[in-house]
Amino acid sequence: MYKAKKKLGQNFLEDKIVLQEIINSIKPQREDDFLEIGPGKGSLTELILGSVNTLNAVELDRDLILGLKLLGQKEGNLTIYNENILDFKINEIPKPKNKLRVIGNLPYNISSSIMLWSFNNQNKFEDMHYMFQKEFGQRLSSSTRSKSYGRLSVLTQYMTKVLSLFVVNPESFKPVPAVESIFVKLTPIPGRDINSPTAKKLQEITQIAFSKRRKMISKSYKDILGKEDFEYLNIESSLRPEDLTVEEFLKISNLLIQT
Repeated sequence: MYKAKKKLGQNFLEDKIVLQEIINSIKPQREDDFLEIGPGKGSLTELILGSVNTLNAVELDRDLILGLKLLGQKEGNLTIYNENILDFKINEIPKPKNKLRVIGNLPYNISSSIMLWSFNNQNKFEDMHYMFQKEFGQRLSSSTRSKSYGRLSVLTQYMTKVLSLFVVNPESFKPVPAVESIFVKLTPIPGRDINSPTAKKLQEITQIAFSKRRKMISKSYKDILGKEDFEYLNIESSLRPEDLTVEEFLKISNLLIQT
C-alpha cells in the first residue's frame, strides 16, 4: 500500500462526495483540454478523463506514475509528465485545441509559488481550479478592511476574477491535514500580464504598503507621493493599506509609471 510522503506535502483527496462536488463545479466538457497538477493516486483524474478531449497530468512522485498510466490506458487521452510543476513549461504540451483548464489539489507549502507560476502562464489558461489551505484561499478573495486582505489579495484580484467555491473538511483527505481546505476558481482577466509595467509597479507599491500595514499611506509613500498626488488621485492620504481597493492601488501605480 502506498504511503503518503510528508516531504512532498501529500494529502490525497479520497472523499467521493467532495470529488463529485468538484466535478459538478468544473463541469468538464468533451472539447476541453485539461492540465492537472499533482494528480496523486488519480481519484480526480479518473473522473475527468472520460469527459474531456485531453488531460495532461504533472506529477512529481515517480512512485505514482505507473498507477496513473494504467488509468490512462482505457481512454487514451492522458499524458503524464514526471516533473515539478514549478519547473514545468507549458510549451511541453502539444498545442491544445483550446486554452487549458487547470486543476490541482496542491501541496500547501507551495501555494504562493503556484500562484506566481499561474500568473506567468495565465494567458494560456481558460480557468484555474485549486484546492488551497482555507486561510490561504481566503486571502486571495479578501476585500478591503479585513485582516486577511493584503498584497496577495491585490495581485490576485488584479490578475484574475476569484471565486471561493466550497470549504472541505480535513477528514476528506488521507492523511488527514491539520487544517480545513477551500476549493477556489480563478478566471484570468484578458490583457493582464504579471510582467507588464503596471503589474510590476503594482507589486512594488503593495510591497511597500503592506510591509508597514499599520501606517498611513502618506507615511509609507512619503518618498514617492506628495500631498498634491493624493489630491489628484482623490485618495485620502490618511488611509491605511488595508483600506485601499485594487482600483486605488492601480491608480497609484499608473500615476507613478507616468511620472
